[in-house]
Amino acid sequence: MSVDWKSAIGEVAKYAPAVATALGGPGVGGVTAGAAKVVSSMLGIDDDPASFVAATKNPELLAKLQQINNDHERELLSLRLQAEQAAAAEKTKQMTEVNATIRAELGTEGWFKSGWRPAIGWVMALAFAVMSGAMAYALIVDPSQLPSIMDGIITLIVAMGTVLGVNINARTTEKHLQTTGTKPLSLMDAIKTRVAK
Repeated sequence: MSVDWKSAIGEVAKYAPAVATALGGPGVGGVTAGAAKVVSSMLGIDDDPASFVAATKNPELLAKLQQINNDHERELLSLRLQAEQAAAAEKTKQMTEVNATIRAELGTEGWFKSGWRPAIGWVMALAFAVMSGAMAYALIVDPSQLPSIMDGIITLIVAMGTVLGVNINARTTEKHLQTTGTKPLSLMDAIKTRVAK
């Protein structure tokens, strides 16, 4: 039966907690590779989880493991800390690269990215124009339909105004983000800020 690093570290922790702390780092598979090599070299065993578990069952190796734990506690904990710092630095580097990519994409104003809103606007404007023409024609052909046609005109104006307002608001937010890096304050936030002063 194969033994993984997690169960091996759990077994080592029963007898040598500092060693287990050093081993259980942020490396691949949850093991600090540097600590595993150092400890396995000091014990004279292979650098794998099964060998560490076997060492806890061997009285001679167990005594040696506990001695390493007691004599080198600070160095072992330092190995773990170094591994965590290296992992954090790598994570920071990855996040920096991801953020740089996102910023580059945001800064690119290609037609595919920036053109979807105007395209929808033009399609809607054309649809509204056709609807307006149809309503005008219906009004000329049958004036008795004026109340229902007026309902349609009001709905059309409200819909066009809403779409235009949402589009203007979204574009303003985008421009504000590009120039200042922050979202503009909403009306309620502006009122709260003003009242707080």
